[in-house]
Amino acid sequence: MTQINKVLFIGSKEVGLKCAAEMHALHPSSLAGIMTIDDRQDSRSVYEKFISFSSSISTKLFAPKNRKDFAKMILQIKPDLCIVAGWYWLIDRDTLDAVPNGFIGFHNSLLPKYRGGSPLVWTMINGEERAGVSMFSFTEGMDEGDIWGQRSVKIEFSDYIADILLELENETISLLREKYIDILEGKIKPVKQNHNDATYCAQRFPFDGMIDWNKSSMEIYNFIRAQSEPYPGAFTFYEKQKLFIWKAHPENIAYYGTPGQVAKISDKGVYVICGDMKPIVLEIIQMEKRRDLAHKIITSVKTRFTYTAIYKEILLDMLNDPETREAIQHKEKLEI
Repeated sequence: MTQINKVLFIGSKEVGLKCAAEMHALHPSSLAGIMTIDDRQDSRSVYEKFISFSSSISTKLFAPKNRKDFAKMILQIKPDLCIVAGWYWLIDRDTLDAVPNGFIGFHNSLLPKYRGGSPLVWTMINGEERAGVSMFSFTEGMDEGDIWGQRSVKIEFSDYIADILLELENETISLLREKYIDILEGKIKPVKQNHNDATYCAQRFPFDGMIDWNKSSMEIYNFIRAQSEPYPGAFTFYEKQKLFIWKAHPENIAYYGTPGQVAKISDKGVYVICGDMKPIVLEIIQMEKRRDLAHKIITSVKTRFTYTAIYKEILLDMLNDPETREAIQHKEKLEI
């Protein structure tokens, strides 16, 4: 690989902005442009900051409206290499082949494990002890490319997904700082993945966050903390309304009853019996726009949260609620 002189950054969200800034700090002359999307409908958007940053360093900002527009811009810019962080559009074979040194990006897992969508969510749902980020080359296959570097972090018992996201964001910047110049100068080569060890993640939608109270207290705890903010949240139904659970903790004591049954209410929280006859203590919950301590919303031990066929109709109705329809429509828009 010869010296790379023209690099295009492609990305969004805070991690993307930090990567673009790091690339400029490390080698300003090689940064030929910044590409992002207008995602201001997303609460995590930093689109306005991308505009300000690109202006401050006198670098052109590109904002494609769809995948066809994206592919056209790549052909027009003609970069030697693309660095990608915080990007959610699939890149087709022709576009991948149009860039001589390819696309290098980041995936929040220790590849080849957890290829696909929402890898960190699945990592935490599955109760893994460590999470990670991989810097890898894009190919037409799903997260199958050669690996330039990896970092891992320990998932502590008290960690929620926002905590791990922040740690992985820092590790992503550190990994970029360590590898970027060597990549530009052709001093390092990536390592192939062992495809026999690969595992895959299915795409998740907001309605996948429904809690199954028949699972163990630890499984439910992992399910809740894996989908807490900034994600849509794990939920159950209370008085035929979605009740989101943002914070909870399991307790290693026996409570015999029906899974989903409220066994105790105290200032500490609302104790709900799980499938292993141990409780998970709900601390912070939300119903509609009211977000509060759990014991201020749930006030009766006669309460039962259930996960049965009677909610099948409610789940189907969720397909018509604005939040879910917007998520699905947004995905369809990105596939154009």
